[in-house]
Amino acid sequence: MTLYADAKHPVRQAIADAHQSTLESFTAPGRWFDAEQRAQIVAEARDARVAAGVQEANGESSDYCKLPGAVRDLARQVAVETQHLTADFYEDTLDAGITDCEYVETVGVVARSLSTDIFCRGIGVPTHPFPALQPGEPSRTRPKAATHEGAWADTIPGGAAGGEDAIYTYGTDQAEAAPFIYKSLSLVPEEARGLIALGAAQYLEIQNFMNLDFSFNSDITRAEIEIVAGRISAINQCFY
Repeated sequence: MTLYADAKHPVRQAIADAHQSTLESFTAPGRWFDAEQRAQIVAEARDARVAAGVQEANGESSDYCKLPGAVRDLARQVAVETQHLTADFYEDTLDAGITDCEYVETVGVVARSLSTDIFCRGIGVPTHPFPALQPGEPSRTRPKAATHEGAWADTIPGGAAGGEDAIYTYGTDQAEAAPFIYKSLSLVPEEARGLIALGAAQYLEIQNFMNLDFSFNSDITRAEIEIVAGRISAINQCFY
C-alpha cells in the first residue's frame, strides 16, 4: 500500500515515493544527529505548528530524548517564524553551542518535514507517524569541498569546484544544477539531496527549470505555478 492509498485526492506516485523516503529519513541516523534526535527535531517542529494553530495534532508523543536547547529553539523557529531568521540569529544559535553543520541539518530536517506535513493538510489527511527508529551513529563528516560562497554557512560549489562532493550532493558535475536554494543545505549533503528529491517530485527536475512549458499537470501551466509560488513566498515573507 502506498503512502496516500486512502487519500480522497489522487497523488502522483513520484510524490508518494518521495514523501515515503523523506519520512524514513527522519528516523535514520544523519551526519550529526542520531535517529532519535532527528525524530525529535521533527516533533519539535510539529508541536510548534500545532501551538501556532497551523497544523493539527496527530496524537503522537514528542518525548523522545533531550536535545540541546539551541536545537529545539531553532527547530521551532524554522517551523513557524522563518521571517525572523537573520544572520544575527544564526550567529546567536552557534554561540549557544551548536555547530554550523548541526544548524544546517536541523534546518534541513524541519524544512523537509514541513513539506510533507503541509501536503497532508492540503489534501485532508493526518500527518504521518514516524517509522521505527533505525540504529546507527551519525557519520560526523564535513564535506571537504565546503567553502564560504556568501551564505551564512559554508556550501558545496556546483561543477568542477565542488568535485566529488558536488556530484554526490547534486547528482551531476554541472554547475547549473546547484542553485543556492539547494546549496543552502549542502554542508549536510544528505539534507540537500533530500530537498532536491522533493523538488523534483513536487515541483520540477532541475533540467526542466528553464523549460517554461513544463508542468506535471496539464490543468496548471508553469506560469500559473510560478504565480502561486511567488504569492505564497510573499505572504510568508520569504527573503530568498
